[in-house]
Amino acid sequence: MAHHMEQRSTPRESSRRRTLRDIAERAGVSVSTVSRVLNAQGGISAATRQRVLEVVQELGYRPHGTVRRRTARRTGTLGFVALRGDAPTHFTTASHPLVGVDRECQRRGYHLITTFMDEEALQPHRVLPMLEEQRVDGLILVGPNLPPAFIRSLYHHGVPLVLFDNLLPESDLDCVLHENEESVYRLTRHLIHEHGHRALIFLSGPEEWVSSRERAAGYRRACLEAGLKPETGFMPDTTFQTGHTAMRDVLERRPEITAVVAVNDAVALGAMAACREFGRPVPEAMAVVGFDDVRWAAHQAPPLTTVRVHGEAMGREAARHLLDRIEHPADEHVQVCIRVATHVIIRQSCGCPSQTGDGDPVPPAQEGR
Repeated sequence: MAHHMEQRSTPRESSRRRTLRDIAERAGVSVSTVSRVLNAQGGISAATRQRVLEVVQELGYRPHGTVRRRTARRTGTLGFVALRGDAPTHFTTASHPLVGVDRECQRRGYHLITTFMDEEALQPHRVLPMLEEQRVDGLILVGPNLPPAFIRSLYHHGVPLVLFDNLLPESDLDCVLHENEESVYRLTRHLIHEHGHRALIFLSGPEEWVSSRERAAGYRRACLEAGLKPETGFMPDTTFQTGHTAMRDVLERRPEITAVVAVNDAVALGAMAACREFGRPVPEAMAVVGFDDVRWAAHQAPPLTTVRVHGEAMGREAARHLLDRIEHPADEHVQVCIRVATHVIIRQSCGCPSQTGDGDPVPPAQEGR
């Protein structure tokens, strides 16, 4: 069972609370038009809607609690939104976030609507049909690929939101995250102290993704504690192909590298394929570790050392917290960030002996802290 801990931030200080009239005057529209945009109602052109939302963001407007709550029109339904092609399909069925969300919704007497969106539908001036039709009481927004402008536009419609595997800087949006930094810190320490690696590289996703930043921070901390110089390679995405391409570049430019800490398992598997092509067998000539413990990680040759995440627990926590926000709204919003624990799973790709089972979990490191 994964445990979690909540970290609460203090409310951001702001200047005078902005009003609908302030927005209307800046945007050159009527107050009623602003109200229709913020309540996701129809009858507004795409250009006008976009202009109003831009002004809302410029002024830092936050809806009053009465607008945000909409308790009189509660639907008993939550929305689960992810980018098409970026749904968390790597989870096993039993540990899928949707399982946790659905179970918590059923326990609390709510229904669930799921939608996977394409890039075009993520423009800030576009309105989710489930919002426009006022079919949901709150939204769980999944993954780091959702554009910040799109998330902010949903926020200003006044519907409670929880981010899943994402964090929006300079906002007070609640989020549910993996235990990113500490997990990669333990994994990197294992490579350094148990296997003696002195030349390591971290293959990271986009720097603006919270998962990339936090996992890179864990890698850097372990390297610096050991007196090693950390090196990070950034990629535009975190797929098998980007991992393969990045690793080929590392092998050509930095042949002295002996260990790779990958931001996720897809990147790790791409890196392993590149190592085979270059005659650098894993783990004999290159250690490779990942993050996620995808369904096929244990069945690679060699089996992948990685970090096991608990998608079902994350989904349950996201739904629980969102439903609490809906049912018990507060006059003053205090951001909550929920961290769901992970486990380092030791297999053979790091250089450890063959395991008889599915890998051994590594407890948190105590020394050097």
